[in-house]
Amino acid sequence: QHPFQTLLIMPSVSSVDLITLQGRTSNIRNICILAHVDHGKTTLSDSLISSNGIISSRLAGTVRYLDHTKYEQERGITMKSCSISLLYNHPKGSPNASSNLINLIDSPGHVDFSGEVSTAARVTDGALVLVDVVEGVCIQTTGVLRQAWIEKLRPCLVINKIDRLITELHLTPYEAFKHIKKTIEHVNSITASYFTEECCLEDTSPFTFLPESGNVVFASAIDGWGFRIHDFAEFYSSKLKMKKEVLLKTLW
Repeated sequence: QHPFQTLLIMPSVSSVDLITLQGRTSNIRNICILAHVDHGKTTLSDSLISSNGIISSRLAGTVRYLDHTKYEQERGITMKSCSISLLYNHPKGSPNASSNLINLIDSPGHVDFSGEVSTAARVTDGALVLVDVVEGVCIQTTGVLRQAWIEKLRPCLVINKIDRLITELHLTPYEAFKHIKKTIEHVNSITASYFTEECCLEDTSPFTFLPESGNVVFASAIDGWGFRIHDFAEFYSSKLKMKKEVLLKTLW
């Protein structure tokens, strides 16, 4: 299976499966999506929802499934946090063979609805922090990073709209790499200001985003794909007959 396809290939899920998983609390993950306005939160939510067969993958990004109120649909922005339960099956060969129930919360990105963001962060364990790779870090990006830090969430940085580097900016592969690297460094420079003395004594912090550590995802939510460096390491380790650990040190 190609690493670009690892994000969204899943069968339709029945409500019976979800109800069964609700009784296994160790397999439940509560995750919120945080980002600046128009960085792709709702589109990513649509893509993840389509992976469970709830909506068509062709409608992902246009149906805005979690924007359930009339005003949200009319204005095209998220105004209320909204949640949905999704099933995640681990890929074949994964050491974790059990399925997970993902309680996903899509939160607003506009600063006027920051109270909804605070509520979403308070009831979750982890966060997907989206950054538009072209627009980069914006005002609300800084705000949601601080909110995730305050609530002690386990964050994952999602560099979204990778396709824009090609279709709009027409960057070469090396120029795209430098641009993405600069974006990640900008995010890390913000999170570094939150570190306490105890965190500085450690080698790394959960809020240090490093592609080789597996907490950075490169994605295009509108096109329904995403990958980590680990996906390519696993893909090429079998083809090149090399250890995954060796490839992780050289792929980024």
